[in-house]
Amino acid sequence: MGNYLSVPILALAVALQSGVIPQFRILGGSPDLVFLVVLAWSVHAPLEAGVTWAIVGGIMQDLLSAAPTGMSAIGIVLVVFLVSRLTEQLYSVGLLLLAGMVAVGTLIQQGVLFVLLWLMGTPVDLISDFTYVILPTMVYNLLFIWPVYWFIRRIQRRYTQDRRFFT
Repeated sequence: MGNYLSVPILALAVALQSGVIPQFRILGGSPDLVFLVVLAWSVHAPLEAGVTWAIVGGIMQDLLSAAPTGMSAIGIVLVVFLVSRLTEQLYSVGLLLLAGMVAVGTLIQQGVLFVLLWLMGTPVDLISDFTYVILPTMVYNLLFIWPVYWFIRRIQRRYTQDRRFFT
């Protein structure tokens, strides 16, 4: 059931990210809602579910952008693997750890995306792209993770309660 929820939730995130969020852009950055939804889901989900959400979200995101299909999914999948590995070692995830995951995950995801674009021949200016795209995106992601995490946790709790009820 959790994997089936990925399609409508990520479709909503992609629609908001491509339609509404660009209206509020400061510098070159904006919150990456797909990344935040996938990260919030994968913190309390098995690795397989997180990877599914990452691939679905990355492909949906690329279908509405100029990037080649699947390029965004590579960085998000890498972050999901790291988050899964980290949460396996911990009893619970606190607010500070979640903020750290968002900051490091944003650097990894955006860095992988820029490297892949550079390998495909797109000109990349490392200093200006870091200053005007990656840093503002990281700040936005740190602000937006809290409502996204709250929303995703409510859905996950309802899903696990329903699943226990029906099994």
